[in-house]
Amino acid sequence: MKLKSLIISFSVASTVLLLVGGCGKDFLDTPVQNAISSDILASSQSGVEASLISTYKMLNGFTNTVGNTWGSAPSNYIFNSASDDVHKGSEPSDNPDGYYEIALYQWSAGFLAFTHKFQAVYEGVRRANNTIQLANLYAERGGDANEVARIIAEAKFLRAWYHFEAYKMWKNVPYYDETDVDFTKPNNEDIIPKLIADLESAISGLPDNRSQIGRVDKTVAQALLGKIKLYAGDFTGAKTAFDVVVDSQKYKLVDCYQDNFTIATENNSETVFAFQASVNDGDGNGTNSNFLERLAAPHTGSHSSCCGFNNPTQDLANSYRVDANGLPVDDWNATRVTVTQAITVDPRIDWTMGRTGVPYLDWGLHSDGWIRGAGWAGMYSPKKNMKLVTDPEGPGWTTGQLHAKNVQLIRYADVLLMLAECEVEVGSLERARELVNLVRERAANCAQGPVDGPLTVPIDHASITWATYDVQPWPDPWTDKDLSRERVRRERRLELATEGHRIFDLRRWGILEETVENYRAYESTVINNVGGQDVRIADLDAAEDVQPRHYVFPLPSTEVALSNGNLKQNDGF
Repeated sequence: MKLKSLIISFSVASTVLLLVGGCGKDFLDTPVQNAISSDILASSQSGVEASLISTYKMLNGFTNTVGNTWGSAPSNYIFNSASDDVHKGSEPSDNPDGYYEIALYQWSAGFLAFTHKFQAVYEGVRRANNTIQLANLYAERGGDANEVARIIAEAKFLRAWYHFEAYKMWKNVPYYDETDVDFTKPNNEDIIPKLIADLESAISGLPDNRSQIGRVDKTVAQALLGKIKLYAGDFTGAKTAFDVVVDSQKYKLVDCYQDNFTIATENNSETVFAFQASVNDGDGNGTNSNFLERLAAPHTGSHSSCCGFNNPTQDLANSYRVDANGLPVDDWNATRVTVTQAITVDPRIDWTMGRTGVPYLDWGLHSDGWIRGAGWAGMYSPKKNMKLVTDPEGPGWTTGQLHAKNVQLIRYADVLLMLAECEVEVGSLERARELVNLVRERAANCAQGPVDGPLTVPIDHASITWATYDVQPWPDPWTDKDLSRERVRRERRLELATEGHRIFDLRRWGILEETVENYRAYESTVINNVGGQDVRIADLDAAEDVQPRHYVFPLPSTEVALSNGNLKQNDGF
């Protein structure tokens, strides 16, 4: 049975208190309503498993305790609009919870987008800690020791995951374990050592192989351990963890890039960790689906008829240009990418973004009419998060928007490229080249097919009339460390674009200011002719200059206020 099936059956305790904020002290003394008691849950393994599954379910970001929660979407697309990969999209007036201002670096601690993300990740932490408490209680009652150890290990992995999501957003955040009773802890310590300790403990208790699709095992924990150490600047330690994942030989790149983003081929050999989405499962609201991802879908006239957020930038489109040798060009904005066979591009461009005149999955040709507020925030639609027309749809008026496509959280390609970063920093440049080339060689295997099918074709297929594709491996040798580093970073952008990594990558690399300023300088000059009028792509002139304080987001003001003075706001906010 897949984990997504268990999530449907065992989503429990969603009405209990958030770990941090949202209530006064008097409420803490009131018996929890509509929740299963700990005594009942700890009486059997199935009860403890139910708590664990509810912890996995929080990977979708939906707490069901606050109103509009788009900011807690697992792909972080709202916050990625502060990078050079995507615009906020839609229209200026369609601006829930400060999304437009996030893209323009006009950040306020009062934006609900920050509150919703904070509450979602700490709800995940709370559920993980509850699960550990229940598992220990079950053990005291004679529960199977091996099963208890495995459940606690999974919960510790998830606790580390949710804390790390908070760390990526705000860096200065509190850490909570199952022994904490004070939920107004200060945020005055580096939580990275505790996350590492959680994962090292989890690795000792996790199985070698996951028992069900969607669960974690030792290698999944090693992948997250490597990522956390990479963020901490421990390249040697990160390399060690990533090497374990690679050496396990459990994962490999799928033959076609798009197989990572098609429901029929998801949970494949490249999936290390993913949110398991589901529709038509008895949840009438569709909240087990891609519920919080659906704003990032094409607008009127398209199959989804949805919302038009998360529009890829022209800068991103241009970055897919390749030279005569099939390698990324250095000055990608020297020539603007348009739909033409005269400009050779990496085929991943048309798996990443919808371009007018190019087939969009099995929907037909992408159209300018699919762009909401045409020209204001670009003329490209996001593509990776959308289902095929022929895939099952979700319930109600959201038909075409809600679907069962998983959200990829860690792909093997991501692991290979993080390992390549480590190899560069420790001086193994040729190994870094080999890893990058594995990703590039796979990219050459398939391209978007024609309107009348099939979905995927070879990149030189005769049916392709809208582009010339090429992507080639880097020739040897790599001898310059700085140049090698830039090549690995460029490959991360091409491979992982619009998957929510870019803003966090720019921060950890320490190049946020220069990258965003260069992107704005170009993007603000791009003109699209829409309906006979010249329209600016984005109102980037109103954007605030990127400053050192922008390496973290402001902590939600509501959480700071509820912390009894213990939660200190990030500098500059």
